[in-house]
Amino acid sequence: MSAKAYRDPAGRVVELGEELGAGGEGSVFAVRGRRALCAKIYRPDRAEGRERKLRVMLERRPSWLLRRALAWPVALLTEAEGRAAFAGFLMPLQRGAIEVHRCLVPDERMQIAGWLTQRDLCVLAARLARLVDGVHRAGHCVGDLKPQNILVSPLSGRVALVDADSFQIRDPAAGQVHGCPVLTPEYTAPELCGADPGRAARTPASDAFALAVLIHQLLLGGAHPFEGELAPGGAGGAERIPARIRLGLCPFVPGVTGVRAAAGAIPFATLHPGLQALFIRCFGPGHGAPAERPGAAAWRAALLRAKREMVRCARSPAHLHDKALPRCPWCERRERTGIDLFPAEQRFQRAIARVRDPAAAPEAERIRWLGLHARGRLRDGALSAAERAWLDRAGAGLGLDRGAVARVVKEAAGRATEVGVGGRATEVGVGRRATEVGVGGRARAWLPRGRVVFTSVASIAAAGACAAGVLVTSRLLATPGASPMPRPQPCAVLAQRATIGHTGGTGAYLRAAPSTGSDRLPLPDGTALRLTGRTRIAEQLAWAEVEVVASGRVGWVATLYLVQEAPR
Repeated sequence: MSAKAYRDPAGRVVELGEELGAGGEGSVFAVRGRRALCAKIYRPDRAEGRERKLRVMLERRPSWLLRRALAWPVALLTEAEGRAAFAGFLMPLQRGAIEVHRCLVPDERMQIAGWLTQRDLCVLAARLARLVDGVHRAGHCVGDLKPQNILVSPLSGRVALVDADSFQIRDPAAGQVHGCPVLTPEYTAPELCGADPGRAARTPASDAFALAVLIHQLLLGGAHPFEGELAPGGAGGAERIPARIRLGLCPFVPGVTGVRAAAGAIPFATLHPGLQALFIRCFGPGHGAPAERPGAAAWRAALLRAKREMVRCARSPAHLHDKALPRCPWCERRERTGIDLFPAEQRFQRAIARVRDPAAAPEAERIRWLGLHARGRLRDGALSAAERAWLDRAGAGLGLDRGAVARVVKEAAGRATEVGVGGRATEVGVGRRATEVGVGGRARAWLPRGRVVFTSVASIAAAGACAAGVLVTSRLLATPGASPMPRPQPCAVLAQRATIGHTGGTGAYLRAAPSTGSDRLPLPDGTALRLTGRTRIAEQLAWAEVEVVASGRVGWVATLYLVQEAPR
């Protein structure tokens, strides 16, 4: 098909470039000389009957689609020779975008866009809801809303809907509806289960059901809302998701007893209360009464509110969660499973995301990237078995064998050894900036600069503050078999001035007391501070009392967010 010549409505010849994808109806090609567009060319047996629908789409496109939010037709294409028969259409090219399913599953999301936080996923869901609402306001329905038809750009956060020519399109002038010819069972509303896809009329309510499923998957680690473990004696024949949708077996809907949430699932209670209410309304009362389901506009409003009411965990700048939760759910999950769903310090992946084929990059560059992955995972001082398996997969994705991965991980971890207190000198290798001090006479340290020889815990503090430029004490850890000290003390603070940093650009909080639950005041990165010299250990964190230079306000800051000036 690409060898043929085509013309647009102005009579200009359209030259096709490389094939970008193919399906049952035709293929999509790049357009030479027009980087912002691509062309879909139908197979000859599928082109007939599509022209009228596409002309209606050109006449009734929502105005905001000028921002390329949809792969909506821009112009029809005809064959350049012969009878100039209809052949396909031009549409915006979604350059740099990936299918949303690659962001649904945490394991893959962390390898391709590990800088995304729960707040970012909430924003992506809100943008998807906005697109669906725009389609509905134009009088149309998506019809087959599923991950394969949703593209996201992790770098910009842009969301797009593709396969727009399969939407259900209403033509009010002719009193005709051009239907959607396909259904995906896992995203099909109960009233459409078992229906003939080509004849089933879609509604905004049926789109709303699929939208709710996708939002649930985006925010809860890819889990489908009808997943779960069947209760003993539960409904027979409900092993598969489509059957559970038909029967209404959603585990978090009150009164449903036939299925319960999977043991390893992210708890439903992790979500903002407003989102929980919408999910229950959609899959509970809305199961049998489509009019009860929240529409796309309601989802967008609730998601934006949930985004505004998220707070940042004091232990990791990448952990954002609903402010009503008593404890960070991502820290809790990391402790239980051994893997962090939102690892900190993953901004370096933005550079990898701009590379078309990372596995084809020079080996030295791929090794450097994997080393950054490993150092992000070593933030807590050690790798769990799950994190080590994750690094093996990340290395394989970069074209590195297991031996190379092992060497990179070893180099990133350094030769961290125990440091005896009381005069014995020990070497500590290169690693992370956080220092872990064991209560009762032993300590471990990971410092960002070269090899250092220490004679005591105090010398660790000195080396960290002077050579590394950071307050090295982040938390105290009990050493097995050691008797705890009556009053554990943090490492000494040597500098008198500091700034806020190490937060990924999001800033930290000035607390009224050394506690994550106390009153807080946002402090952006670079805020100048004076250290009073008072320190505390609370909630497994080291805290320092500081004075904000600009305002004179005094409060407490978790020391892992302090970048100190070297003492004069």
